[in-house]
Amino acid sequence: MPGSDLIARFAAVFDEVGAGAAERDRLRTLPYAEVERLREAGFTRVTLPVEHGGDGAGHAEFFDLLAELARRDPNLAQLFRSHFSFVDRTVLAPPSAQRDARLALVAEGRIIGNASHERSAAKVGAYSTALSRDAGGALVLNGTKFYSTGTLFADYTGVAATTEDGGLASVLVATDAPGVDRVDDWNGFGQRLTGSGTTVFDGVAVHDDDVAPFRRGERPSHAGAFVQLVLLAVVAGIGRAIVDDAVRFVRARTRTYSHGSGATAQQDPIVQETIGELEAARFAADAAVASVARGLDRSTAAIRNGEREDRIGDIVAGLDADAARAQLVVLPAVLDAATRLFEVGGASATDLSLGFDRHWRNARTVASHNPARYKARALGDLLLNDTPVAGWWSTGEA
Repeated sequence: MPGSDLIARFAAVFDEVGAGAAERDRLRTLPYAEVERLREAGFTRVTLPVEHGGDGAGHAEFFDLLAELARRDPNLAQLFRSHFSFVDRTVLAPPSAQRDARLALVAEGRIIGNASHERSAAKVGAYSTALSRDAGGALVLNGTKFYSTGTLFADYTGVAATTEDGGLASVLVATDAPGVDRVDDWNGFGQRLTGSGTTVFDGVAVHDDDVAPFRRGERPSHAGAFVQLVLLAVVAGIGRAIVDDAVRFVRARTRTYSHGSGATAQQDPIVQETIGELEAARFAADAAVASVARGLDRSTAAIRNGEREDRIGDIVAGLDADAARAQLVVLPAVLDAATRLFEVGGASATDLSLGFDRHWRNARTVASHNPARYKARALGDLLLNDTPVAGWWSTGEA
């Protein structure tokens, strides 16, 4: 297994932060202490290059490791989505003082959150959040973001904003800066502890060095596939947890049915068959995630080796299509497994203390981030009409 060394290294820490995950979900207890424990253990630096103070983990290693964290608590795995995306983009950015400074923040253990999407009147692809200059010429940021996943736990957050000249920019803002207000109002029925609520920016002072203009389309980028694969790795981790819970539940079960097919639940062939199906779904999800992760390693190698942009573009286009294919494998497999889990036991499997219901709620919530129906259509369009699968998308008013 690609990430076996890292998995062995972090296994005890993951077990520690995963303890009580079902209870945290039930009581909606935000995992501040667990995030700090992961920071202390060096998890936030695993993909940072060795020369910059990290472990230099490749994508195949990292996404296997991320699924293992999600196996214990998918909220923890998802809330780091923007952090690791930030690291990946920055590592692959052209050399600059800004790049070095940002990598140094990660080396120091800083956590990066997200503030891109809005619930505003802005049209698709635009933002109401604005970066402008005040009367004295200083940059200030104003706006409100939602789906700010991870920002409650982060030291900095990346803010997507409109500039005065009508362009778009990404602004790195300290979450404790004057004028920043992080609101815990995420109210989804799943992934309840990711901090995916509102962040308000009211006259926040911004330094020029903290601004990076959006240059979508200028250089081939696998950023879209990366952020999608984070979500799929989270769901794959839920698939692993489903198998764990099914096996643990059946092994401990002493009751059975008069019309059952075995003397005990453990010996019942119907129960055995059900757990076998859950394991197959887990295998399919893991295999799909691993395949796309290997593609990310290939695109990274091409970028670092300075290959021609058309060659990198071809690799990225294939990767975007593979990420869409993986979505159509991982999501239905794990969502179905989250329902089939209850076939291994009777009404006792619905006990709230077990928290088995959270697997479906969490997987369904993650699956709703990027509706799979659109990806199925995009793949059909690719095969029928050679239309590339979109590598990046945005939301907004129609």
